[in-house]
Amino acid sequence: MVGLVDSFRISIIGSGLVGKATGVGFHIQGNDVIFHDIGKKKLNELSMEGYEVTNDISKSVCDSIVSFICVQTPTVNGQIDLSYVKKAIIDIAKALREKGSYHVIVVRSTVLPFTTETTIVPLLEQHSQLRAGEDFGVCTNPEFLRKISATKDFLNPNRIVIGELDKRSGDFLEKLYSPFKAPIFRTGLATAEMIKYVANLFLATKISFFNENYIICRELGLDPYIISEVASLDPRIGDYGICGGKPFEGGCLHKDLKAFINFIESRKMNPKLLSAVSYINKEMSKLTQKRDQTVKDNYKC
Repeated sequence: MVGLVDSFRISIIGSGLVGKATGVGFHIQGNDVIFHDIGKKKLNELSMEGYEVTNDISKSVCDSIVSFICVQTPTVNGQIDLSYVKKAIIDIAKALREKGSYHVIVVRSTVLPFTTETTIVPLLEQHSQLRAGEDFGVCTNPEFLRKISATKDFLNPNRIVIGELDKRSGDFLEKLYSPFKAPIFRTGLATAEMIKYVANLFLATKISFFNENYIICRELGLDPYIISEVASLDPRIGDYGICGGKPFEGGCLHKDLKAFINFIESRKMNPKLLSAVSYINKEMSKLTQKRDQTVKDNYKC
């Protein structure tokens, strides 16, 4: 366990993959952590592992100095769904009104640029009757965790991004992260939100590029795997997402790409490259389904 000059009482709002990794990681760093979630199964599992849990969001806020919002932000019909975030924010705001002392709210969930500034802060102020930047702090703190190694990634970050509403909020979060051996970048709220999307959009673009390369190589009778492997030895390229032959799926790249394209198009811009990335991914999905069906049919024979 790494020793801290100061330890903090932290509440995690939303104890799924990101929330659990964040809370467990801070606990390993020597902080007191209380997990909140609306799902009994998640809380029971965490409780069995020895962690403090509650289904009372007011208790989690009042018994801590900082709350990390880690609830899901799915994409529905091409639009980001903020219903889980809004529900959590309103409940937190009501708890802040009861608490009566300074508290920092950290948005860890993936949200589009300007969401914290135009949606989250106004909701907090409306339902708490308090002033952001004076009575409570607000930060955005995007996560860069992989599903297979979330806690390990949290404990060994290659960068920490702190989007701050004001200096006091940012100072607090930087102090919390000070034991981590990683560069800390302090930005505005929307800049931090955009950094998260740029990372996911680039990864989606890279996978679609190598999927198109896969299709072209197969048509030419060339080996896409050796070509991609050799190309990846260039340190500017790297080996993530180079295999080709299957679409990107999972919980982040697909939903974030769709939400961001819709976000940009709503501002009368045409994200041609990202639209092509989405198109290639859909084509690869069709190709994969066709290939799997052929294998299945051959097996039946």
